[in-house]
Order: sequence, then C-alpha cells, then structure tokens
Amino acid sequence: MHLASGEALFEAGASGTVWQLESGAVRLDRMEREGPRFVHLALPGDLLGLELLAAYPYAYTARAIVPSSARQRMLPGETQRRMALIEGLLQQQRRGEDVVKLRSGPAQDRLKHLLLTLTPEGTPWSGEGKCALPTIKDMAAIIDTAPETVSRIFANLKRTQILAGRQRQGPASASRAWCRPSGPAA
Repeated sequence: MHLASGEALFEAGASGTVWQLESGAVRLDRMEREGPRFVHLALPGDLLGLELLAAYPYAYTARAIVPSSARQRMLPGETQRRMALIEGLLQQQRRGEDVVKLRSGPAQDRLKHLLLTLTPEGTPWSGEGKCALPTIKDMAAIIDTAPETVSRIFANLKRTQILAGRQRQGPASASRAWCRPSGPAA
C-alpha cells in the first residue's frame, strides 16, 4: 500500500492486519479530546499494529508524514506470530531511544535528530526541495515544540549549514545537503 503524506494507514479503534513499513515514515498518534497526540515514530522495517495479535483493536492512528509504503505482514501460524512479537519488542526498544532523543534536550538537537533519522540509510539529502520531509506542524508535534520554533531552527540550520557533512549514527551514511520541509508553518 502506498501512502501520500498525511494519509492514514489505519485509525485507532479499528481492526485490520499487522503492517510492515517498507519506506517513508509514519507517526502514531493517540487520539485525545484536544486532537491527535504524537506517541511514536515508525521507520522502514518497523511492524505496526501488533496489538491485533492479542485480539485488541489498533491502539493508535498511523499516518504517513512523508510518502511511504507498507505491506501487510502475513502471520499464519503461532510461530510466526511469536516471532513478530519478539521483533516488535526489539523494535520498541530502538524506537524508545529515538523518542527520548526527539523529546528531550535543546529543540535544535531534537530537530537535527529528527532530520537525520528520516534520511534513509546511505542516501544523501538530494538538495533544495527534492527530499521528502514532514510538514513543519508534524515536525513540531514530534519534537514537542511550537511550529514557529521549528521554522526558526530550520532556517538557522540551513543558513549555518550546521548539518553539512554530519552523519547519522550507523554505517554507510553520506553527507547531506539541505532540503525544504513541506506545508505551512502552522
């Protein structure tokens, strides 16, 4: 399934299937009275909807923040379901570390971590306006700051080229040039 930015993969409370994200990025939100509240960021390879294996409906709404694709993960037997749960547990540990980095420390560091996290491994940023980034509003929700703060920090990072040559943790990362986030600031 291909998802455009902003398109939902599934809604909280619904039933369906377990998904595996193949490309892009998906934010998981808890639906509250005030509106959606960011909880988790899913990246390529991550499993989504594992709560279905325990006969619960989807706990969160999953929405693409950049163009993404996901496939249904077929789990026909008990062994496959157990292995998916183990994979999901390990995935949660990795993503938990990411959420801590995205939600604590100076806003500039949180935004830099988000930008580098969203860059596919081994892929250089392709220049002004050519790489897919979330909207400023999505970035602000993910790093827990105001959209205006994201706009200001992003402009400063671009102007000072503070990320030029910086690499994301992990092997085979290339240096990156800047690109522009999509959507309005608010």
